[in-house]
Amino acid sequence: MKRIIIALAAAWLACGSAVAQDTYPSRTVRLLCWSSAGSPLDVMMRQLGRQLSDLLGQPFVVENRPGGEGGIAMAALLNSPADGYTILSTTSSMSFAMATRGGRHALREFTVLPALQSEPSAIAVRADSPFKTVDDFVAAIRKQPEAISVGGFSSAGFHQYVYYRLQQMAGFKSIWVPFKGGGDAATALLGGHIQASVMTPSSALSQIQNGDIRLIAVSSAQRDDYLPEVPTFKEQGFDIVEALWRGVMVRADTPRPIVDKLIAAMETIKRSKEWHDFSKQNMQSSVTISLDGMQRQVRDEVAAYRTFLQTIGAEK
Repeated sequence: MKRIIIALAAAWLACGSAVAQDTYPSRTVRLLCWSSAGSPLDVMMRQLGRQLSDLLGQPFVVENRPGGEGGIAMAALLNSPADGYTILSTTSSMSFAMATRGGRHALREFTVLPALQSEPSAIAVRADSPFKTVDDFVAAIRKQPEAISVGGFSSAGFHQYVYYRLQQMAGFKSIWVPFKGGGDAATALLGGHIQASVMTPSSALSQIQNGDIRLIAVSSAQRDDYLPEVPTFKEQGFDIVEALWRGVMVRADTPRPIVDKLIAAMETIKRSKEWHDFSKQNMQSSVTISLDGMQRQVRDEVAAYRTFLQTIGAEK
């Protein structure tokens, strides 16, 4: 009798789980954003939330959980049920949190959904800067490294990684000045507190468009469609091709039907005119990659970033 009761209970739970997956979402979904309000990632998550709400018929509400280089938001996701009702923003930068040996969170704890958008990193200077090319910048910093401050979002993050690669190829050393956000770095650049910043163009979109900030190199494979006048690192002799992608992830044990439904919804959104117009307005490129391909990409990033962290002595 006891075995029969256990079997019936298991069957009931399985049936209930299947129904829950079929009706997903049936209530409000939380979209956790690990960066602050107004950041490019936050802007993307709010656009995604609006379109998911329209498409799936339930509210998708953004909650900002900045701090700990993504650690606070990752902990919030992992402390929530694996039912698709808590979704976390993620980017190439978050791969650094998973690259730290002995870190609190590992890739195996998450399923990273196919990326939604990407953009290159870039070297930004003030409009009145004497640096017109990467060679100008490198020559000046070799001559007077103590006189030129360079910074960007985060310590031991994506943009410092791009700058590290330039240092390795050009053979110079420099101190990195970390900021809490790309917008903070842009403000410091305009105020003359740093002489150059490595950042995503969207972090200083208005300042670039009005001519206060000038870009001297982007890390795309060829000239960016949104920045055709800005030369790439490659065409200036430095083989640096890196992109900061943005997307979302869920707990690794989230049921596959829910994961598939989210992916299908986001693919529909990516094909919409509204998303296309949003991407164009914010200078974002589209990304085409499978779910399995996304997991491989993040694994490769984590391995590359771990080597970088070891080299600069930032691995904990």
